Amino acid sequence: MGSTHQSAPRWFILPLLFLLLAAPRLFGQELSAREIVQKMDTLLRGKSSYTKMKITIYNPDWSKPRVMELYAYESTEDKKAFIRITSPPRDQGTGFLKIGYNLWMYLPATERVMKIPPSMMHQSWMGSDFTNDDLVKESSLVNDYEQKITGVETDPEQGKVFELELLPKPSAQVVWGKILLRVREQGFVPLREQYFDEQGRLVNEMTFSQVQEMAGRTLPTVWEMHSTTKPGHRTVLELLEAQFNLAIPPGTFTEKNLKTRN
Repeated sequence: MGSTHQSAPRWFILPLLFLLLAAPRLFGQELSAREIVQKMDTLLRGKSSYTKMKITIYNPDWSKPRVMELYAYESTEDKKAFIRITSPPRDQGTGFLKIGYNLWMYLPATERVMKIPPSMMHQSWMGSDFTNDDLVKESSLVNDYEQKITGVETDPEQGKVFELELLPKPSAQVVWGKILLRVREQGFVPLREQYFDEQGRLVNEMTFSQVQEMAGRTLPTVWEMHSTTKPGHRTVLELLEAQFNLAIPPGTFTEKNLKTRN
């Protein structure tokens, strides 16, 4: 007598196989470290962006803080960035243009365009606690570093928070020897970034605050960088306006535009 058992039809097996393979993600498996950093980076930068910022530099040797306002365009897909300082008058018109791993600076007082070599990417940007790399994002937290989750905790105010360690890939042209991140799971908003040199010494620390809705996103609108090697030195970046995934005006990322002072 033949068996009455019948194999499941193929149209049933294939969807079942897909569900089994996808089950870890569907049932709440944690994202990878790279995915967390990617989501944080996408939140802050998008595929393209336009931002207006106010930067206040505090130096204990100065009688008062230095305040600058500027705007910036960035195309993360094309690895291009453009920054123009709009105030104070003595710095008005100063511009920065990044294309790939190349960075130029325009000084209106001398009407000169200077190329900034890769060796100067770790240098201070306009006397602030930010580096040239921090402002123009020559390096990528997603592509130039290996990411690892080192801890997960629950914060009373922020909820679930990921702690991550980023180490540069051997061939990457980066400034830092290690970066530590704290990123909350809700919205993948960054809370803190710590920057270490190649000897493992903590050099700079940036904290993010004043999280609010801007350009349809939940963003930290105040970024404060302070030096751990120079007491009393800190720089506060305030995000005044932002647009994401926009069509950037033609000619933005050109030397001609760099010299226009607009």
